[in-house]
Amino acid sequence: MIIILDVRMIQVGRNVRMSMPSLRQQAYDRILAMIENAELPRGAVSSEVALAQKLDMSRTPVRAALQQLELEGYVRIVSKHGVLILDLSSQRVGDLLEIIASLAMFSVSVVHASKANELKDISTGMMERFQSLKSAIPLDCSALIAFEYDLIKNLISLCSNNEMSKSYQNSASRLFWNQNDRRWLAPYSYQTIEQVENLIRSIGLEFETYRHALFEYLRTLKMTWK
Repeated sequence: MIIILDVRMIQVGRNVRMSMPSLRQQAYDRILAMIENAELPRGAVSSEVALAQKLDMSRTPVRAALQQLELEGYVRIVSKHGVLILDLSSQRVGDLLEIIASLAMFSVSVVHASKANELKDISTGMMERFQSLKSAIPLDCSALIAFEYDLIKNLISLCSNNEMSKSYQNSASRLFWNQNDRRWLAPYSYQTIEQVENLIRSIGLEFETYRHALFEYLRTLKMTWK
């Protein structure tokens, strides 16, 4: 019995080790989180040594994480000068927003006929949530931004395509989605409210109506993105 128990304990230990993310992945996740929540603001300069100390890790996994973040466009490693947290160029913003809009467009186009009732349910549920949010005084920009993210996520997930969902998450992350609230501030807030309402309403209508509403919403995102 003792031997069997020992074998089982060994197996459990192996499973735990296999499920734990690598040090490189842990470093990547934590640095990315610091970038996304502006603990490492865009335009700031850090270093491999400083980040390793902050994360209480050796420099090797931190270096590997930074190399991956550089490939993905979050940072630039400058030899002998440190690590620059990159800002967003207008072209990069436009490209990423186009990707998100294309994913939302394609997903709804694929399921428009087969999931008509589900689309109407999404439209109804999201409109109820939005009506509650837009009535707040003052507007809660963080809640509205989170609502937008969920709205688009729900549309893209209709296809049940993991790669499309990952592409959306990655694009939103690169855009620092949670940090951009200009469209919910004066003088754009009323226009944005109208466009979001039109987009939600259009989900359960003809596809061309949805396409037009999504295009108008995308246009304001491009115009107001910081």
